[in-house]
Amino acid sequence: MADRVEHGEAVVATHRVRRAAVDEVVPAAKLLTRAFADDPISRWCLACDDPIALIELEFLQAAQQLAAYGSLWATADMSGVAGWVPPGAGYDEDAVNAVINPALVARGGHPGRRIRFWEWIEDHRPSVRHWYLDMLAVEPDRQRSGLGSLLLADGLERADTLGEPSFLVTANPRTVPFYGRHGFVTESEEEAPEEGPVVWFMSRATSRNTSVEPDSS
Repeated sequence: MADRVEHGEAVVATHRVRRAAVDEVVPAAKLLTRAFADDPISRWCLACDDPIALIELEFLQAAQQLAAYGSLWATADMSGVAGWVPPGAGYDEDAVNAVINPALVARGGHPGRRIRFWEWIEDHRPSVRHWYLDMLAVEPDRQRSGLGSLLLADGLERADTLGEPSFLVTANPRTVPFYGRHGFVTESEEEAPEEGPVVWFMSRATSRNTSVEPDSS
């Protein structure tokens, strides 16, 4: 049965957020690529002769790992996707690098810079148990329809139920207010090493009573 989620005057009719199946990782990666095609982090880490191909390849590796342990979430029609890394878990970076780095070198990219960037990100993650929102994407023609808020609220509800905080990283200044409306606060704003993109590190304390302002994101 479809949920109706109201955001001011906008009403979004959509099915409940669900776990994405392992055999859905390809369409999920393609959606993520369309949504993150101009993302400063992806563009900087995967700068090469064919960045879009590398962005999709990297999202495919990430989506496969997230789906394997049930942490890739999607709307029923795959118009929105969210990927949460559970507390105590992480990506198999060796497996990701084994695929991405040769492809990046073949296209004139710099895998060392990419690796150092993500090591820098890892150094900023909280020391306490937390849920890491690694990806949140909505089809470009469905953005500002409420699907992003729906996916985000779904994940935050699980974190709140378990009494655990959440963490995310963004290099898109337009998303900072959006996450702020969902209870995230900026811990720091820093330029990545080697003249990389400016990154916002944001966290959200657990709260079963967090109030979210209506929006159309």
